Amino acid sequence: MNDVSYKRPEYIEALDRWKMVQDVCAGQHRVVDRLPEINAHDTSDENKARNKAYRERAVYKNATGHTRNGLIGLSFHKDPTLKVPKKLEYLQDNANGAGISIYQQSQASLERILETGRHGLYVDYHSDDGAGGHAVILTYTAEDIINWRTGMVNGHLVLTMIVLREGKEEKDGFGVKITEQFRELALEADGFVCRVWQRKGPRGGGPLEVVEEHEPMTPSGRMKEIPFTFIGAQNNDPSVDESPLYDIAVINLGHYRNSADYEDSVFWCGQAQPWISGVDEQWLKMARDEGVYVGSRSPIPVPSGGQFGFAQPQANTLVKEAMADKNQMMIELGARMVMASIAAKTATESRGDQSAATSVLAICVANISEAYTRALMWCALYMGVSENVAYQVNQEFVELAADPQMIAALVQLWQQGGFAKVDLRAYLRRMGLIAPERTDQQIDNELAEQPDGLGLDDLESGNGGQPGAV
Repeated sequence: MNDVSYKRPEYIEALDRWKMVQDVCAGQHRVVDRLPEINAHDTSDENKARNKAYRERAVYKNATGHTRNGLIGLSFHKDPTLKVPKKLEYLQDNANGAGISIYQQSQASLERILETGRHGLYVDYHSDDGAGGHAVILTYTAEDIINWRTGMVNGHLVLTMIVLREGKEEKDGFGVKITEQFRELALEADGFVCRVWQRKGPRGGGPLEVVEEHEPMTPSGRMKEIPFTFIGAQNNDPSVDESPLYDIAVINLGHYRNSADYEDSVFWCGQAQPWISGVDEQWLKMARDEGVYVGSRSPIPVPSGGQFGFAQPQANTLVKEAMADKNQMMIELGARMVMASIAAKTATESRGDQSAATSVLAICVANISEAYTRALMWCALYMGVSENVAYQVNQEFVELAADPQMIAALVQLWQQGGFAKVDLRAYLRRMGLIAPERTDQQIDNELAEQPDGLGLDDLESGNGGQPGAV
């Protein structure tokens, strides 16, 4: 198969699932077309109007999207920790070369992983005219990673080829047009090579041809691996992982269909219907000519022996029960924002529930941290930096509160020589009392510059000979 646009079977098989979850997360405007057609065989204007009203009356509760946003909020309620040398500090504010910070980019990556269970990072190198160059981290969605291949190199299973679909924006008068192209990343005998394929010919209808070819270099020579890493919901290998939100999205879509049926029944049967019995033709003619007004100030005369009343249908409990069941199912699967309140639980029960609900999230976050750390290593390789790099997204999803008594006891134990200072500071970082990115060396240097170790001259005499600061 020599067509660079070839798509792997597992990619094609997963596309519909990815699209469904993304539509459900996006909101009602994206799922309205997923409602069933009433009397699909009837193509009359009347039936089309009924189906249009049927869709407009349906109420969509976006439990899946709120769950996704809540999980992202849990992961990023504390800033991630970025450890890079000065030469790579620009990534903190501009990771992709377009002004997106590494924090914002990693949040978007987590969003995609929760929706599709799959994402990708590619490290590219941009040469700056007369000013050296800089490495950037580019992201690719699951839909744009269409083909890949692995192989054994020096006893290790590594990526040997990957094809990424891209959209190149070009000017078209005052408008723009998007041209599809494919980026081939290949590992050859001499090292990594990048090729860009586009269709040539009239209106881009010709065969795919290579229009660009690069052999990225590092200060030590050709890059010896493909600087691309997958991020998955289970692990970071090339296999297609299932979407963490897929089960909730399926139930959410079923809830929406139940809502459409319920609102339709409310519209057609929800209002009371007046009825009159015992009338004759003369009374019917009078009613048609003069009309009949219903209300407390408009008494309705009926013939002798006639009766007047209202017919009120019974509540459609079947559909309501189905909606309530799906609500509960979504809650149990992690959609905790569906209900406004939850019954009170003990601290132990709450912590256990939270741990179970965020176990999948913990795996996703750990995979993101690992992938971004690996991407930073490639950035350092391109930039000729040898220092260690790391990126860590918060995994403490349960907010820990600082315990003054515990802190006092730990400080006293440290002062007595029974507790290492590094462990004490690690505890304070977990409590949020020390910024995670501040190293012990930075803190020690700042303390050494202070006159008394505390920065409070008026307390120097009352220090009691104890160590001045943590």
